[in-house]
Amino acid sequence: MHDLIEKFLNRTISKSERKQLKKWILSNKDNLNTFKREIKNRSENNLYHHFDGKQAFKEFLRTVNKDRNRKGKNLFVLRYAAIFIGLLVAGGFVFIAQFNTGSQAETVIASSSTDPSQITMTLADGSKQIITSNGQNVITNKKGKTIARKQNQGLDFRNITESSNENLVFNEIYVPYGQVFNLTLSDGTKVWLNAGTSLRFPQNLKSSTQNRIVYLNGEAFFDVTKDEKRPFIVNAENLDIVVLGTQFNVSAYKTDGKIATTLVEGSVNVYEDSNPDTKVLLSPNYQAAFFKEKGTLTKTKVDTRIFTSWMENRLIIDNLSFEQIIDKLERTHNVSIVNQVASLNNEVFNGEFENERIETVLNIIASSTHFTYKIENNVITISK
Repeated sequence: MHDLIEKFLNRTISKSERKQLKKWILSNKDNLNTFKREIKNRSENNLYHHFDGKQAFKEFLRTVNKDRNRKGKNLFVLRYAAIFIGLLVAGGFVFIAQFNTGSQAETVIASSSTDPSQITMTLADGSKQIITSNGQNVITNKKGKTIARKQNQGLDFRNITESSNENLVFNEIYVPYGQVFNLTLSDGTKVWLNAGTSLRFPQNLKSSTQNRIVYLNGEAFFDVTKDEKRPFIVNAENLDIVVLGTQFNVSAYKTDGKIATTLVEGSVNVYEDSNPDTKVLLSPNYQAAFFKEKGTLTKTKVDTRIFTSWMENRLIIDNLSFEQIIDKLERTHNVSIVNQVASLNNEVFNGEFENERIETVLNIIASSTHFTYKIENNVITISK
């Protein structure tokens, strides 16, 4: 394949050879890595300073688009193609960065001041603390009692010093744009919180004989510890998701037009809290979507991977409009995007990105949709 790579970089590759090269590159990761090394070597040796990455991508994209079999514009077709395209768009070899800035850092408690750009914990006694990559290893309340301990990229509330006969009180955590976080609640339930999410939860679930209930604004994945006597309830605006023990994802951003509950394992009941008769029972690989404007609740079979990919720093675009993609990019990359091309909003796309820089994502979309953008002080402006 060395000759084909040479031809590709020189833009002398034929249609049939391009298809052959594409098939080889996307067949396995070793081939992709070989291709990356070839581009890196040429970049370092300045042998191919004339290599036009964007033009190369457009040529590749035309081939990819001929193979599309779904509605909308395919950003790529196979698992490794997003990484491959990212290399081309950059005009050479690029290192793929983590998209959740700071989310991979060791998480501990740093101070009691507040900062809207930081993960913030508001305790039941009213005190606030910021979770950062340095500081103490525990959260304590005003009385000095331990509330939670450091746990890799999150906090563990299982071994708190609060006595079991105290009243049920709530803590609240906020995860800003550009970060993700995880919690282990006092009953052992694990919760992964996506960017731009707040969760209000009981400080000590073991002290309550009532239902276990948490309040969500944003998106979270739950792995609930089973307790047949005490159901676990996620309240998202006017919707309740009731489980005994299971794994599911809830997307409930206030700015979105719907609340989506996607079941991975077990079973859940979803209903409007003011109207239990609307109850929808989900089995694995099904999603319940509540459309706020219409007040309707639907049930659909889905690919759960699409709705849980954020936990693995991956962005899967499945028939999403440009406007919906912008919302996701703003949350995951902690930027503001101003779209001055209204006609783009209803364009529909398909694709997948893994740990990609936002410039790479925008370059790929722009190559098929033809827009330009500029980045100034964390604000991205899109124009013709």
